[in-house]
Amino acid sequence: MKKILLIISFLRRSPKTIEEAIKIAKENDGELIVFFVLDVDYANNVVDKLTDEGWIGGKPSEHLYTSLLKEYKLQAETQIESIEQRAREMGVPVRSIIKSGSVLKETLRLASLEDPDMIVITRRKRSSLSRLIFGSMVKTLREEAKCEVKIIDSQ
Repeated sequence: MKKILLIISFLRRSPKTIEEAIKIAKENDGELIVFFVLDVDYANNVVDKLTDEGWIGGKPSEHLYTSLLKEYKLQAETQIESIEQRAREMGVPVRSIIKSGSVLKETLRLASLEDPDMIVITRRKRSSLSRLIFGSMVKTLREEAKCEVKIIDSQ
């Protein structure tokens, strides 16, 4: 049985990518592994932005950060539940994993443990300059993963 690893996060989740991953798993009599990475940098960026824009004065409390992560996890669980339901409707075995951290690091770590046949991920729209200056997580994943990486551009 082939393993198809679907990578999603708050910024990397497109219906097109999800449907493609389920379709690939179905066509290959494979198992779908849904991996939601709670990107901790995203929560930090939200808190920083609220502070910079004056919505929050001074240094935000740890309670705000913890509440954001808690909400983030609830959103992840809701998204995963929907994907699992769709996969089951299509007759695809599915299991899900949620981890906190860097999308790239956690994906590579899980891929080394699970040894998938394919990784499916959404590539976010960014400018060429942004990719040049900050690099491309998807490009690095493609270079470092030991399996095929199918990239679906976000709409």
